[in-house]
Amino acid sequence: MKPSDAKGRLGAGLLKSLAEAARRLLQEQDTDRPIGGVSRHRLAAERADEAMVPVCAFHMVGLAEVQERLADRWPVLAEKVHATARSVIQRHLVRGDVFDQHGEDGYLVLFSTLGPAEAEFKSRIIAREIVERLLGENETAGLNVATQCAAIPADALADGDVEFVVGRALQAVETLPAAADPAPAASAFEAAEAGATHSYSPVWDTRQMTLLHFRAHFPQPWDEFDDRVREVEAYKADLALVRAVAVDLQGLAAEGRRLPVTVSIEHSSLASNSQRASLVQALAAIPVAARRILTLEISAPADGFWTYGCKSFLEMSRPLGLGLAARVRLDEPQAMPSAGGLKAVATDLTGLPRRETASLRLLTAFGGLARAQDHECAAYGLSSRALVLGAIGAGFRYVAGPAVHPDVPGLSTALRFEPIDLYADVQRVAARSS
Repeated sequence: MKPSDAKGRLGAGLLKSLAEAARRLLQEQDTDRPIGGVSRHRLAAERADEAMVPVCAFHMVGLAEVQERLADRWPVLAEKVHATARSVIQRHLVRGDVFDQHGEDGYLVLFSTLGPAEAEFKSRIIAREIVERLLGENETAGLNVATQCAAIPADALADGDVEFVVGRALQAVETLPAAADPAPAASAFEAAEAGATHSYSPVWDTRQMTLLHFRAHFPQPWDEFDDRVREVEAYKADLALVRAVAVDLQGLAAEGRRLPVTVSIEHSSLASNSQRASLVQALAAIPVAARRILTLEISAPADGFWTYGCKSFLEMSRPLGLGLAARVRLDEPQAMPSAGGLKAVATDLTGLPRRETASLRLLTAFGGLARAQDHECAAYGLSSRALVLGAIGAGFRYVAGPAVHPDVPGLSTALRFEPIDLYADVQRVAARSS
């Protein structure tokens, strides 16, 4: 069914749900919901964008041909096709979203909590998953799923002729040229040229006794953000970092190799709809097999980890199958989020002007709180053997820093690593003197 045929084909239940969702959105505009990393004056400037409701149409291209080919067997398969499509769509929805069948070969979805760019990207993820699920049925070979997403003013849905408004909006996007695929990930060289030079810290897994993981980050962590300019700089750097890591992992995949990688980003980079969508697109460029062993490490803001921006980003990125970790300041372990869904809670000592004895005391307190909340925990930027051994004694499973292994410019093979290897410099001196 084409969007231009929507007039007269939308069910009364869906029309009512679309209007009610739009009214809820308009009512919530004046509420003071928590926004991660977004200042109040910026929130006010974005009200107009939030009043645009994304409505996406899914059209199962070729379904009529499949129906004709199967003849009498079609009713049995039709039930499976629509059950699969409904199951996939439903799995990606959150509270407030509505959807229903749109003609004989499609569905219409309203994403009540997403911006237009986020909804368009999410709709492509859903369409791809529907196709992947349906291709398991030999009878559906040749079937594809096309998507179109239109941003409709919430007040038009709430107070106007919903059927006419939706039909006109979808017809308008149907006449536009197809959206281009996201730009290919920037190379590591291009990222460096943009001022986003990154490196990898080999991470010692003290349980497996290997330098197996690699953590992608910038040489120096960001200071406290005191204005929006700094937040934008951090976001641009984080986006360049994710794109550079995507290129590195694609190179590994081409060689048939996989290594677990953690990518460190700032929580403020998840502040706006457009920033979240750009980061998700960059992460989607990473090979599927590598994404399964990729962990995104998000810094914890002072006002609580699970902010609106973070929750919205996690919902968008969930289909990518990424792991999640939180990075918390060593002296603020109370900012540690609950363990649900987190692979680890990390802290970074890089550049901290603190006496070693004070750092050891804080590591002990941090590790104790992490264990009490059933967290695996990681300590990065450890510059001395004492700090490494202190972190291990405090229950940190993952440790990294100059005292373990210098940062490397690219991904390399995993190495066996034992506690005695911490004293490699002493062993070399002893070997030369003998």
